[in-house]
Amino acid sequence: MGELDIRNFDAPYGAEVRGFDPRAPMDAERASQLQAAFDERGLLLFRELDVTFAEQQTLVDLLLDAEDSLTSLPDGFVEEGTHVSNRRGEQSAFGRLNFHSDALWSENPFLLVSLYALEVASDAPPTSFANTDVAWRTLPADLRARVEGLHVLQGEGAVQAYDEKDGEKFTTDPTQRDRSRVTPVGLPHPRTGRNLLFVSEQQTREVVELADDESRELLAALFAHLYRPENILEHTWRDGDFVAWDNLAVQHARPHLHVEGSTRILRRTVVPPSWIWKLQYVDS
Repeated sequence: MGELDIRNFDAPYGAEVRGFDPRAPMDAERASQLQAAFDERGLLLFRELDVTFAEQQTLVDLLLDAEDSLTSLPDGFVEEGTHVSNRRGEQSAFGRLNFHSDALWSENPFLLVSLYALEVASDAPPTSFANTDVAWRTLPADLRARVEGLHVLQGEGAVQAYDEKDGEKFTTDPTQRDRSRVTPVGLPHPRTGRNLLFVSEQQTREVVELADDESRELLAALFAHLYRPENILEHTWRDGDFVAWDNLAVQHARPHLHVEGSTRILRRTVVPPSWIWKLQYVDS
Protein backbone atom coordinates (compact mmCIF):
# COMPACT_ATOMS: atom_id res chain seq x y z
CA MET A 1 0.00 0.00 0.00
CA GLY A 2 1.30 3.46 -0.90
CA GLU A 3 1.49 6.37 1.48
CA LEU A 4 -1.81 7.64 2.83
CA ASP A 5 -2.61 11.25 2.06
CA ILE A 6 -5.04 12.64 4.65
CA ARG A 7 -6.28 16.11 3.72
CA ASN A 8 -8.30 18.09 6.24
CA PHE A 9 -11.44 19.76 4.95
CA ASP A 10 -11.56 23.54 4.94
CA ALA A 11 -13.80 23.24 7.98
CA PRO A 12 -13.40 22.65 11.73
CA TYR A 13 -13.68 18.87 11.21
CA GLY A 14 -13.65 16.17 8.53
CA ALA A 15 -10.88 14.92 6.24
CA GLU A 16 -10.47 13.07 2.94
CA VAL A 17 -8.24 10.00 2.81
CA ARG A 18 -6.40 9.43 -0.46
CA GLY A 19 -4.19 6.54 -1.48
CA PHE A 20 -6.14 3.90 0.47
CA ASP A 21 -6.40 0.39 -0.99
CA PRO A 22 -8.94 -1.72 0.96
CA ARG A 23 -7.40 -4.95 -0.33
CA ALA A 24 -3.77 -4.18 0.50
CA PRO A 25 -2.22 -5.41 3.76
CA MET A 26 -2.64 -2.91 6.58
CA ASP A 27 0.40 -2.33 8.75
CA ALA A 28 0.30 -0.90 12.27
CA GLU A 29 1.64 2.50 11.23
CA ARG A 30 -1.09 3.14 8.65
CA ALA A 31 -3.76 1.79 10.98
CA SER A 32 -2.63 4.20 13.69
CA GLN A 33 -2.61 7.05 11.15
CA LEU A 34 -6.23 6.36 10.20
CA GLN A 35 -7.33 5.94 13.82
CA ALA A 36 -5.67 9.21 14.86
CA ALA A 37 -7.25 11.07 11.93
CA PHE A 38 -10.67 9.66 12.78
CA ASP A 39 -10.44 10.71 16.44
CA GLU A 40 -9.06 14.14 15.58
CA ARG A 41 -11.35 15.02 12.64
CA GLY A 42 -14.50 13.03 13.53
CA LEU A 43 -15.37 12.18 9.92
CA LEU A 44 -13.37 10.57 7.11
CA LEU A 45 -14.23 10.50 3.40
CA PHE A 46 -12.80 7.92 0.98
CA ARG A 47 -13.68 8.41 -2.70
CA GLU A 48 -13.91 5.93 -5.57
CA LEU A 49 -13.62 2.86 -3.37
CA ASP A 50 -14.74 -0.55 -4.55
CA VAL A 51 -15.53 -2.39 -1.32
CA THR A 52 -17.63 -5.38 -0.39
CA PHE A 53 -19.77 -5.43 2.73
CA ALA A 54 -17.08 -7.43 4.54
CA GLU A 55 -14.38 -4.95 3.55
CA GLN A 56 -16.52 -2.04 4.68
CA GLN A 57 -17.16 -3.63 8.08
CA THR A 58 -13.49 -4.53 8.47
CA LEU A 59 -12.52 -0.91 7.75
CA VAL A 60 -14.88 0.58 10.34
CA ASP A 61 -13.68 -1.97 12.91
CA LEU A 62 -10.13 -0.86 12.10
CA LEU A 63 -10.92 2.84 12.59
CA LEU A 64 -11.85 2.15 16.21
CA ASP A 65 -9.33 -0.66 16.71
CA ALA A 66 -12.31 -2.90 17.43
CA GLU A 67 -12.41 -6.68 17.36
CA ASP A 68 -13.26 -8.42 14.07
CA SER A 69 -17.05 -8.44 14.19
CA LEU A 70 -17.53 -10.53 11.04
CA THR A 71 -16.88 -13.72 13.00
CA SER A 72 -20.29 -13.33 14.65
CA LEU A 73 -22.64 -12.95 11.67
CA PRO A 74 -26.05 -14.35 12.61
CA ASP A 75 -27.75 -17.17 10.78
CA GLY A 76 -29.78 -15.90 7.86
CA PHE A 77 -27.83 -12.64 7.55
CA VAL A 78 -28.77 -10.84 4.32
CA GLU A 79 -26.55 -8.01 3.13
CA GLU A 80 -29.49 -6.11 1.61
CA GLY A 81 -30.68 -5.57 5.16
CA THR A 82 -27.80 -3.12 5.58
CA HIS A 83 -28.93 -0.99 2.63
CA VAL A 84 -30.50 2.42 3.17
CA SER A 85 -32.47 2.82 -0.03
CA ASN A 86 -35.48 4.57 -1.53
CA ARG A 87 -36.04 1.64 -3.87
CA ARG A 88 -38.85 -0.74 -2.99
CA GLY A 89 -37.70 -4.20 -2.01
CA GLU A 90 -34.77 -2.78 -0.05
CA GLN A 91 -34.66 -1.30 3.46
CA SER A 92 -37.06 1.63 3.27
CA ALA A 93 -35.69 5.17 3.45
CA PHE A 94 -37.91 8.14 2.70
CA GLY A 95 -38.87 11.54 4.03
CA ARG A 96 -36.69 13.99 5.92
CA LEU A 97 -34.37 13.20 8.81
CA ASN A 98 -33.52 15.94 11.28
CA PHE A 99 -30.08 16.03 12.87
CA HIS A 100 -29.49 13.06 15.15
CA SER A 101 -27.03 10.40 16.26
CA ASP A 102 -28.11 6.80 15.74
CA ALA A 103 -29.53 5.25 18.94
CA LEU A 104 -28.68 8.31 21.01
CA TRP A 105 -31.44 7.21 23.39
CA SER A 106 -29.59 3.96 24.23
CA GLU A 107 -27.12 3.47 27.06
CA ASN A 108 -24.92 1.88 24.37
CA PRO A 109 -25.33 3.94 21.19
CA PHE A 110 -23.31 3.19 18.07
CA LEU A 111 -19.77 4.55 18.29
CA LEU A 112 -19.29 4.81 14.52
CA VAL A 113 -21.63 4.93 11.54
CA SER A 114 -20.59 4.57 7.91
CA LEU A 115 -22.32 4.79 4.56
CA TYR A 116 -21.04 3.54 1.20
CA ALA A 117 -22.62 4.74 -2.04
CA LEU A 118 -23.67 1.71 -4.07
CA GLU A 119 -25.84 3.60 -6.57
CA VAL A 120 -26.67 7.27 -6.25
CA ALA A 121 -28.11 9.62 -8.86
CA SER A 122 -26.34 12.95 -9.28
CA ASP A 123 -29.40 14.85 -8.00
CA ALA A 124 -30.12 12.58 -5.02
CA PRO A 125 -30.38 14.29 -1.61
CA PRO A 126 -27.09 14.85 0.23
CA THR A 127 -26.22 14.00 3.83
CA SER A 128 -25.49 16.86 6.21
CA PHE A 129 -23.32 16.68 9.32
CA ALA A 130 -22.92 18.75 12.50
CA ASN A 131 -20.13 18.37 15.06
CA THR A 132 -20.99 18.28 18.78
CA ASP A 133 -17.32 18.46 19.82
CA VAL A 134 -16.76 21.69 17.88
CA ALA A 135 -20.09 23.02 19.17
CA TRP A 136 -19.07 22.54 22.80
CA ARG A 137 -15.64 24.12 22.28
CA THR A 138 -17.22 27.18 20.67
CA LEU A 139 -20.19 27.47 23.05
CA PRO A 140 -20.59 31.11 24.14
CA ALA A 141 -19.79 31.75 27.79
CA ASP A 142 -23.37 32.69 28.67
CA LEU A 143 -24.78 29.45 27.23
CA ARG A 144 -22.04 27.40 28.87
CA ALA A 145 -22.94 28.91 32.23
CA ARG A 146 -26.63 28.15 31.70
CA VAL A 147 -26.11 24.45 30.93
CA GLU A 148 -23.69 23.77 33.78
CA GLY A 149 -24.98 20.74 35.68
CA LEU A 150 -28.08 20.30 33.50
CA HIS A 151 -29.34 17.08 31.93
CA VAL A 152 -31.54 16.25 28.93
CA LEU A 153 -33.90 13.42 28.07
CA GLN A 154 -32.93 11.60 24.87
CA GLY A 155 -35.90 9.77 23.35
CA GLU A 156 -36.30 7.09 20.72
CA GLY A 157 -37.88 8.02 17.40
CA ALA A 158 -38.29 11.44 15.84
CA VAL A 159 -39.73 14.62 17.28
CA GLN A 160 -40.86 15.43 13.75
CA ALA A 161 -42.16 12.34 11.97
CA TYR A 162 -42.82 12.34 8.23
CA ASP A 163 -46.36 11.45 7.17
CA GLU A 164 -46.19 9.78 3.72
CA LYS A 165 -49.89 10.38 2.99
CA ASP A 166 -49.70 14.11 3.66
CA GLY A 167 -46.61 14.86 1.61
CA GLU A 168 -44.44 17.44 3.36
CA LYS A 169 -46.57 17.63 6.49
CA PHE A 170 -44.77 16.86 9.73
CA THR A 171 -46.33 16.01 13.06
CA THR A 172 -44.71 16.95 16.35
CA ASP A 173 -44.66 14.48 19.23
CA PRO A 174 -42.16 15.76 21.83
CA THR A 175 -43.77 13.60 24.54
CA GLN A 176 -42.85 10.25 22.97
CA ARG A 177 -41.49 8.07 25.76
CA ASP A 178 -40.68 4.66 24.33
CA ARG A 179 -37.01 3.97 25.06
CA SER A 180 -35.01 6.83 26.52
CA ARG A 181 -32.14 7.86 28.77
CA VAL A 182 -30.97 10.99 30.57
CA THR A 183 -27.54 12.45 29.76
CA PRO A 184 -25.60 15.56 30.74
CA VAL A 185 -25.86 18.44 28.27
CA GLY A 186 -22.06 18.38 28.18
CA LEU A 187 -21.10 14.72 27.85
CA PRO A 188 -17.43 13.61 27.92
CA HIS A 189 -16.55 11.48 24.89
CA PRO A 190 -15.75 7.94 26.12
CA ARG A 191 -12.67 7.65 23.89
CA THR A 192 -11.24 11.14 23.39
CA GLY A 193 -12.36 12.65 26.70
CA ARG A 194 -13.47 15.85 24.95
CA ASN A 195 -16.81 17.31 25.98
CA LEU A 196 -19.68 17.10 23.49
CA LEU A 197 -22.77 19.30 23.22
CA PHE A 198 -25.02 16.29 23.59
CA VAL A 199 -28.37 17.49 22.26
CA SER A 200 -30.09 16.79 18.94
CA GLU A 201 -33.15 18.28 17.29
CA GLN A 202 -34.59 14.85 16.47
CA GLN A 203 -34.11 13.06 19.79
CA THR A 204 -33.65 15.52 22.68
CA ARG A 205 -37.03 15.94 24.36
CA GLU A 206 -36.45 18.30 27.29
CA VAL A 207 -34.04 19.71 29.84
CA VAL A 208 -35.12 17.70 32.84
CA GLU A 209 -34.35 20.32 35.52
CA LEU A 210 -36.33 23.14 33.81
CA ALA A 211 -39.97 24.03 33.29
CA ASP A 212 -41.32 23.37 29.78
CA ASP A 213 -41.10 26.96 28.51
CA GLU A 214 -37.57 27.48 29.81
CA SER A 215 -36.52 24.05 28.52
CA ARG A 216 -37.78 24.81 25.01
CA GLU A 217 -36.08 28.21 24.99
CA LEU A 218 -32.73 26.81 26.12
CA LEU A 219 -32.84 23.92 23.63
CA ALA A 220 -33.66 26.36 20.82
CA ALA A 221 -30.58 28.41 21.74
CA LEU A 222 -28.38 25.30 21.86
CA PHE A 223 -29.72 24.07 18.50
CA ALA A 224 -29.10 27.48 16.93
CA HIS A 225 -25.47 27.24 18.01
CA LEU A 226 -24.98 23.56 17.14
CA TYR A 227 -26.50 23.91 13.66
CA ARG A 228 -25.02 27.25 12.66
CA PRO A 229 -23.73 27.21 9.05
CA GLU A 230 -20.03 27.10 9.92
CA ASN A 231 -20.58 23.84 11.84
CA ILE A 232 -22.43 22.09 8.99
CA LEU A 233 -20.82 19.88 6.34
CA GLU A 234 -22.92 18.76 3.38
CA HIS A 235 -21.86 15.71 1.39
CA THR A 236 -23.18 15.17 -2.12
CA TRP A 237 -22.88 11.48 -2.89
CA ARG A 238 -21.11 9.89 -5.83
CA ASP A 239 -20.92 6.17 -6.53
CA GLY A 240 -18.01 4.67 -4.60
CA ASP A 241 -18.01 7.30 -1.84
CA PHE A 242 -17.40 5.91 1.64
CA VAL A 243 -17.98 8.16 4.66
CA ALA A 244 -17.38 7.09 8.26
CA TRP A 245 -18.09 9.33 11.24
CA ASP A 246 -17.96 9.30 15.02
CA ASN A 247 -21.63 8.82 15.93
CA LEU A 248 -21.22 10.63 19.27
CA ALA A 249 -19.22 13.61 18.04
CA VAL A 250 -20.93 14.01 14.65
CA GLN A 251 -24.68 14.09 13.94
CA HIS A 252 -26.22 13.56 10.52
CA ALA A 253 -29.38 14.66 8.71
CA ARG A 254 -31.05 14.29 5.33
CA PRO A 255 -33.43 16.53 3.37
CA HIS A 256 -36.63 15.11 1.97
CA LEU A 257 -36.11 11.82 0.10
CA HIS A 258 -38.95 10.65 -2.12
CA VAL A 259 -39.83 7.00 -2.54
CA GLU A 260 -39.08 6.18 -6.17
CA GLY A 261 -37.40 9.55 -6.57
CA SER A 262 -33.79 9.90 -7.68
CA THR A 263 -31.99 6.65 -6.89
CA ARG A 264 -30.14 6.70 -3.56
CA ILE A 265 -28.83 3.33 -2.37
CA LEU A 266 -26.28 3.39 0.43
CA ARG A 267 -24.81 0.51 2.42
CA ARG A 268 -24.59 1.09 6.16
CA THR A 269 -22.17 -0.48 8.63
CA VAL A 270 -21.73 0.48 12.27
CA VAL A 271 -19.62 -0.22 15.35
CA PRO A 272 -20.70 -2.19 17.26
CA PRO A 273 -22.26 -4.01 14.29
CA SER A 274 -26.02 -3.98 14.08
CA TRP A 275 -26.44 -7.74 14.57
CA ILE A 276 -24.54 -7.59 17.87
CA TRP A 277 -26.27 -4.38 18.93
CA LYS A 278 -29.74 -5.84 18.37
CA LEU A 279 -28.92 -8.86 20.51
CA GLN A 280 -27.22 -7.00 23.37
CA TYR A 281 -28.64 -3.49 23.54
CA VAL A 282 -32.08 -3.35 22.00
CA ASP A 283 -33.77 -3.29 25.40
CA SER A 284 -31.45 -0.69 26.91
